[in-house]
Amino acid sequence: MKKRLIGDALVYFIAPVVLFSIFKGESKIYSLMTTTMILIAYSMIIKYNQFRFNFSGLFFSIGYTFMQSLKIGLNEPYHIYIYNIYCLIIASIVIVILNLVDRNIFKQIYIDILKILNFSQIQIINSIKKNNLYKEFYKLTSIVIIHILILILVKSHSVFSLGKTGYLNNLNIEASICIIFFIGEAVLISKFIKNTKYILTKSNIKNIKFVTNESKIININKYKNINK
Repeated sequence: MKKRLIGDALVYFIAPVVLFSIFKGESKIYSLMTTTMILIAYSMIIKYNQFRFNFSGLFFSIGYTFMQSLKIGLNEPYHIYIYNIYCLIIASIVIVILNLVDRNIFKQIYIDILKILNFSQIQIINSIKKNNLYKEFYKLTSIVIIHILILILVKSHSVFSLGKTGYLNNLNIEASICIIFFIGEAVLISKFIKNTKYILTKSNIKNIKFVTNESKIININKYKNINK
């Protein structure tokens, strides 16, 4: 199971980032081609051999690849910097929309990881409902959104106030913001993992009864007969 988890992390998250960081400018076309072939091949393998899809991994890798592919024609660092601001804005909007339609990204990551570990869909959903993990998912998402929005504000200030000659002056501030938020996010994730370890033990998850949001149906005729 750990091999599957490592394989998914390498293919869907690490490979696209590494490949697009190796090539610069128009050479990124090679990154695009390589990443696309790896994603298609690996997704087909796990679909037919393991009967599963990693939706969060696919969502990240496809989104990241698409945004990086649009950057291929940009050679000016200043233009790339502005383009990155647009990418952050789009990312924040997408995260908010996913929350509104009950497709929280951390919830999907949680589901995908447990599927890799051979938990059934019913066990996964029940563990979320029974232990009210929605609150933890939305807490993590809120921190990520705040992180992105602060970066957007700092970067926008660099572009509009400092201009092309001084937009890099705030890089230290951006790095500090990222470090602080990464530490905070890591702490929240580690606490979440610690709390869910007990929930996901075989003895506990088997005892989780099915939890449904549907209301119970009351037989009105039964009560009418009683009152007669």
